[in-house]
Order: sequence, then C-alpha cells, then structure tokens
Amino acid sequence: MKNVFIVNKASRTGKAAEIWQELEDYLKSNHIEYQAFVTKGAGHATEIAREATSKGEKVALFVMGGDGTLNEALNGIMDFENTFYTPLPSGSANDFVLGIGLEGSPLDILKRALDSEEYKAYDVGKAIFEGGERLFGVSSGIGVDAYVCLQALDSKLKRFLNKFGLGSATYSLLTVGDIFTMPFSDAHITSWFQGQKSEFDVKGTIFAAAMNCRAEGGGVPMAPKATPDSGYLTAFYAHDISRLKCFALLPFLVAGKHEGKGGFDLLNFDKIHIKMKKSMCVHADGEHLGFFDEITFECMPKVLKIRG
Repeated sequence: MKNVFIVNKASRTGKAAEIWQELEDYLKSNHIEYQAFVTKGAGHATEIAREATSKGEKVALFVMGGDGTLNEALNGIMDFENTFYTPLPSGSANDFVLGIGLEGSPLDILKRALDSEEYKAYDVGKAIFEGGERLFGVSSGIGVDAYVCLQALDSKLKRFLNKFGLGSATYSLLTVGDIFTMPFSDAHITSWFQGQKSEFDVKGTIFAAAMNCRAEGGGVPMAPKATPDSGYLTAFYAHDISRLKCFALLPFLVAGKHEGKGGFDLLNFDKIHIKMKKSMCVHADGEHLGFFDEITFECMPKVLKIRG
C-alpha cells in the first residue's frame, strides 16, 4: 500500500508549514516511503486525491490541512473500497477530526496510522443541488451558517484570531451579525428515515444544517447526539422565530442545550429534500457551494475508511 500525502501549508495562516516539517522529518528518519503533494490553490486537493485513488490499488491517503482541505480530498476519492484516509489536522477549527474522535497531534495520528492497518468506517454526507453534488464529512447547510462560512473563507478577523490560536471564534462572532441581516425563507421539507416519509412546511427558515458530526463552525454542537458512524444524518433547523429570539437562544446552542427550545428542531434522516421560496447560501464543510432554492442531503453509510 502506497502512502500519499496531500499537504496544505497555507492552512492556519501558514502555521501548517511547521507541522508538515515535523511530519516529514519523522517520515524521513524512519525511512518510510511516501509521495507528498503540496496544494497550490482551491480544488487542487481534489485533483491530487482523484489521481491517487483512480488506479485500482490500495492507497493510504494522508490529508494535512483544515476542514476545507479535508473536504476537497474527500471529494476526490474515486475508490472508497481501496482508500484508507487519515486526516492530519492543521486548521483553525478541525471539526472533522474532533467529530470522529481522533486524539493527539498530527504526528500522533500519523504514527498510529503507520503502525497499524486497522481502520474504522464512517458515514459521509452528500449534498445534491442544481448542477452538481458535494460530499461532506462534518456538515452541509443553508442559510445563516452557510453565509458565515462564506464570510470566514476570506475573513480578516479570522486571520487575525489565528495568530493567537483563536480562529474558531470567528464563526460565532460572524453569526451574531448575520442573524440580524440575512434574509430568511419559507420552506417545504420532505424527509425519509428508516422507511418512513414525512412532509411539512416551515416559516422563516433561518438556517438548516445536515449534520454528520455533532459540531460545526469551530465546535458549535448543532446536533449534540449525532455520531458519524450511526448510518444516518441529523438535521438541525431554526425557523418561525424572530431574529431577536434566535439571538437570545445562541448561548443555549453553543452550550449544546438547545434541544426542545421553540424554533430549534432536530430531525434524524436518511435523505431530506428542502424546497425554499427564496435562494439561500449553501455550504459543505465550510466550502461555499452557491445560492440555491432547492437542496437534497443524503447519507452514505460507512463508506469512508479512516486510520489513525
């Protein structure tokens, strides 16, 4: 099995370069054969992963970067059966690594992955929209949380906070402003779970997030009971409440105590379709997908083999 590394040295405002140097020193000192590819820009990690996993051979795919880089690599995997994926976190939030419970530093994770061929299978989510689809490991969503992710991609505030190791706080700070400025939309929701179908309307949708892991946006526990190996996803959606009430409920959301609060609902699903009256911003693992008035999310159970 060959070892292929996808490396984003620019993650966490360039501090990832130091992490990669430590990992590379370990690989060389232990005479481990590997190929390393440094990403050159948006979409490059997908291209590298596609090339590495399209030959029908077993590949140990190590991806070093933030959640965006991990998502790009995930979307490049052509052969899930023969790909063994190891995320090496070097971003500001690292929601995916936290969500699947990998502990320790990137070097700790690398050592464990190299020492054993054992793996654990995790679910992957899929967002389907006009003109395409996108896989996600943590979450995908519409509305305020998606617009926050769009702003954070090029946020001066995030770059500033990253200097102090506080980059994950960017999401919470941006959310406060967007709740009072973003347009909301009525929506019709159709969901399927364990063979049962349900349909209903919601008014004034603020956001709707399809969660594979329990937390997104730097650790905000949108779906506190969600686990990435459950075989299904969890939708968390906010609706039918005023902007002021939504703002007042944010402390409960951050504390993971929002279940049962009026206007905040959770729903387990295998597949869900959301039709909105107005186009809303959509993201997958923090990566901007565009503005759409219709979106489908579905679960791909236990397809991603992770070592580490």
